[in-house]
Amino acid sequence: MTKPDKIRQLSQEQMNAIEHLLLGKSDRAAAETVGVSRQTICEWRNHDPIFIAELNRQRSELWWDTRERLKSLANRALDAVEMQLDSGDPKASLAAAKYVLQGTRLLGETDLPGSGPMTPEDVILNRLRYEARMELTAQGKGRDPFQVDLFGIEDEVENLARSRLQKAMSEAGLS
Repeated sequence: MTKPDKIRQLSQEQMNAIEHLLLGKSDRAAAETVGVSRQTICEWRNHDPIFIAELNRQRSELWWDTRERLKSLANRALDAVEMQLDSGDPKASLAAAKYVLQGTRLLGETDLPGSGPMTPEDVILNRLRYEARMELTAQGKGRDPFQVDLFGIEDEVENLARSRLQKAMSEAGLS
C-alpha cells in the first residue's frame, strides 16, 4: 500500500477539473473552465493514477450521498404513489402501479455502481494486470484475455502484475 505522505498531491487545476467532471461537464468544458487543454484532461483521466483514484473516490462518495438522499425521500414518494393507487382513477392507479413495479428493483438493498480503483496503487495494479494478461495470452497461456479464468492464468497474471508493481510505482513517482 502506498504511504500517503509520499504521494504527490494533485494540483489546484486537477482538483478543479475533478469538481467539474463530477458535475457532468465534458472534458472540453472542464478544460475550458479550468484553463487547460482538453488533451490535458484526457491525459489526467486516462494516465495519472493519483487523478484517476481521486476522481473515482469522489465519484463513489457522490453516489453514496445521492443514494442516501434518495432513501430519505423514499417515504414521501411512496406516500404520493400510494395516494395515486387509492385515488379511484384507473389511469392514475395504473401509472402509480408502474412506478411501484419499476421501483422495487431500485429501492432494494443494491450496491452502488462500480466506481473503479480509489488509490493510485490500485490504478497502476489494474493496468499491470491488463498488461500481464495480454502478455500471457500472447505467449499462448490463454486464448481470450477477457474471458473468465477458463485457462488457469489468473494466478499467474496476479503474480506477474504484483512483481512489477514496485517499479511502476517508482516510475509514477509514488514510492
